Amino acid sequence: MKKFFKTVGIIVLFLIICTAGYLYFISEPLPKGQTGIQAEAFTDKIQTAINQKAWNSTAAVGFSFVGSHHYLWDKKRNLVQVQWSNNKVLYNTTTLKGLAFEDDQKLIGSDKEDAIKKANDYFNNDSFWLIAPFKLRDAGTTRSIVTVDNKEALMVTYASGGSTPGDSYVWLVDKNYIPQAWRMWVGIIPVGGIETNWGDWKTFSNQVKIATSHKGLIDLKIEGIKIGQSIEEINNGVDPFMGM
Repeated sequence: MKKFFKTVGIIVLFLIICTAGYLYFISEPLPKGQTGIQAEAFTDKIQTAINQKAWNSTAAVGFSFVGSHHYLWDKKRNLVQVQWSNNKVLYNTTTLKGLAFEDDQKLIGSDKEDAIKKANDYFNNDSFWLIAPFKLRDAGTTRSIVTVDNKEALMVTYASGGSTPGDSYVWLVDKNYIPQAWRMWVGIIPVGGIETNWGDWKTFSNQVKIATSHKGLIDLKIEGIKIGQSIEEINNGVDPFMGM
């Protein structure tokens, strides 16, 4: 039996080494881009194509991420409700203060703080897959033009913000400057240049365009998207943050 486990251990170690070597082989170095007028003009075209102005004026958003994380986001007041499994958290994205519940029981102390932190990490990640094209000019970003497959693309690097600052994304667009995919150089993935598509674009009542599926290393779906000018509009007339 000991010999069996020793053999299995050697096989697992071999697979880990081989996988690491393969990942190193396929990893691409971060491209060098050119900042300046051309990059800003490229950014303008993407923002026009997806209707950045309409997004900026949107007050409330609801969505579900891969069917397990459910959000009500009051953009105007920087408030978010996050629900997953038997947990519900309502908090302010600026102060990270709020309320947390597990099995409808109110959490206090470190349990509440841990729940709010987890909710905020979920929100930072999941909302980025929803609205990353609208964050090309966030504070702390740098934009540059790179060449991918003999075509111009836009690289955006995040020096700050969110849960994982320092990541870079290269946006690949169609002839109308609608993003079709990005290539990622991010801290949580050991391989540089992994490509994920941005597909199933939908146009909402205020003419905002949002991609609802992503296929690549993993496939992600964003469902139940609601856009409105108040949280009550997208939540059956109810303000979930009343009394916070």
